[in-house]
Amino acid sequence: MSTYTFKTKNGIELGGFSPASLSAMHQDLAELGIEPTQIAEAASYSMAMVVRYALGLSATGGKVCALVGDSLAGAVALATMRHLVNAGADGSALLVFDPTIAGPETKRQLTPLSHMGVPIEWCRESHTGSAAHAIISASHNVIFGLFGLSLADPVIAGCVTMLNEQQTPVHAIEAPLGVDLENGAHGPAALFASSTLSLGAPYAGLNPGRDCVGRHYLCDISITREIYAKHGEDLSALFAQQPVTQILPVG
Repeated sequence: MSTYTFKTKNGIELGGFSPASLSAMHQDLAELGIEPTQIAEAASYSMAMVVRYALGLSATGGKVCALVGDSLAGAVALATMRHLVNAGADGSALLVFDPTIAGPETKRQLTPLSHMGVPIEWCRESHTGSAAHAIISASHNVIFGLFGLSLADPVIAGCVTMLNEQQTPVHAIEAPLGVDLENGAHGPAALFASSTLSLGAPYAGLNPGRDCVGRHYLCDISITREIYAKHGEDLSALFAQQPVTQILPVG
């Protein structure tokens, strides 16, 4: 675990974790039988709370777009959209992958949205300056579920550039794209998010990379006390009162 630290609003300090540590914790969760669907569902409740706050504490009448990759972050974004639409938001989803070849978890999250009538668009390179721009421009908030993808992909880079040029608040899941998760290094092509939701533990690089993070939240994804302790620090007490808490960088 890194020496970079964070603290809660009431002063409880916690450390930042390396990508290797977080990956190992997810593997340990899988061995306990906690699958990506369960993680996505837990995290999506917290992200929906974050987006409701940005919408003025109510989803009703809000226009929200989920920008989604075929990944855990994408699954969280889609599940968040389901909660917000159920609560009265006007939602849409932009996929940066061919939905016909999506993985099982992404398909599992897409199915209810399709039945609910949520518009789902496949965002190809030719769309990043037209259809995607129109959808994002019309949205009050964007849920960014592209964590783990590469800015070398022109579709991804085009979407991030578009978001950085817009006034629309962007809520990143796990971390803003383009920020080094170890040391926070980033260039002008990185996403500058309005808020970021860390899943279970924060990446160390989100302390020095704070200018891309925005408001930083940490949510419970059912990492056990034993798993936390095995990887350096038990954070379970942070969720004693609610499943999501705001954290601030120290230093």
